[in-house]
Amino acid sequence: MQALTVSALNDYLKDLVDTDIVLNNLIVEGEISNFKKSTTGGHWYFTLKDAAAQVSCVVFANFTARLKYSPRDGDSVQARGKLAVFNKRGTYSLQIYFLELAGLGDLARAFAELKDKLDIEGLFAPERKKPLPPYPRKIAVLAAPEGAAIHDIITVAKRRDPNIEIHLYPTLVQGGAATQNIMENLDFVQEVGGYDVVVLARGGGSLEDLQAFNTEAVARAVAACQLPTVSAVGHEVDFSITDFAADLRAATPSVAAELIVPDKMELRQKIDAMADFLQSGLERLLTDQYQDLAYAGQRLDELLKRVLEKAKENCRYLADRLEDLNPLQILKRGFALVEKDDQPAAFSEIKKDDLLNIHLTGGRVEARALNVYTAASAQIDN
Repeated sequence: MQALTVSALNDYLKDLVDTDIVLNNLIVEGEISNFKKSTTGGHWYFTLKDAAAQVSCVVFANFTARLKYSPRDGDSVQARGKLAVFNKRGTYSLQIYFLELAGLGDLARAFAELKDKLDIEGLFAPERKKPLPPYPRKIAVLAAPEGAAIHDIITVAKRRDPNIEIHLYPTLVQGGAATQNIMENLDFVQEVGGYDVVVLARGGGSLEDLQAFNTEAVARAVAACQLPTVSAVGHEVDFSITDFAADLRAATPSVAAELIVPDKMELRQKIDAMADFLQSGLERLLTDQYQDLAYAGQRLDELLKRVLEKAKENCRYLADRLEDLNPLQILKRGFALVEKDDQPAAFSEIKKDDLLNIHLTGGRVEARALNVYTAASAQIDN
């Protein structure tokens, strides 16, 4: 038998497949995994699998635009298409032109059931969520040391606050041992202490890749953590059970850093703006107070002038009264002031032969009382 070249073998297989009626009109049912969208051509790529096997699939852009259904990892689907052999690589894939949802796959079904169970139990209740500290200083991150997740968190966090402390706890984020490792590191972070928040982070992936974050044990460990927890697992469209159990869900590790770490420059600008606002307010207040004080001072001056004028009037009135009561003024009207022993003397105090000083207008007379007559006796004599 003549030997075939690899190219000839692949060409032969391609011809067989292209001419086979069954392989050109297939309906295959399975679970979607590793779904990806081409960023340039608009094609879809994913794996269709069951419990024992898997096949690569592609939906070209001219068919994706016609489909109403948008695939997600874990979906159980029926795919219609044909088998295609790629000569150069010696591989084959299922080229799909129609796709419809058939039901949830095993992992997706387990995800939904666990989510419902824990939700009913109250594990995801908003009232049990712990608030994140507004100004954290020390963050613990559970992530793969070689992954992009920790790099993204450090890059974003340090840009926002160069003084923030980020401690990485190398953690398995995929595989059979990941669940136990995540729980152990959560316990260890709490034992070490001193952290303001703990972050569980990894990049995106299929349901199989994220399975460690979809287990009941990890969900309960996250919910029971004494520190505020942030789940940053997967890409923006990915959800994990830890997203619901954590105190905060971040769409990506980068978003987690933005949510946790305040932007120092932004805070400084806010503080400066607040200081300017307070200074302007204080200046306005002082201006208003000065104007009020000036107005009050003017009113006080006017009031003092009126009070002083009134006081002057009262003083003039009292002076006139005092002048009227001045004995010297009485003397001018023909009256006399009689003193005995240098003291003003009443009639009852004067006796015969007393030495008296009689004050009159213009001078003083010394006299001796020859006789003392009462008013009654004076009237009799008259």
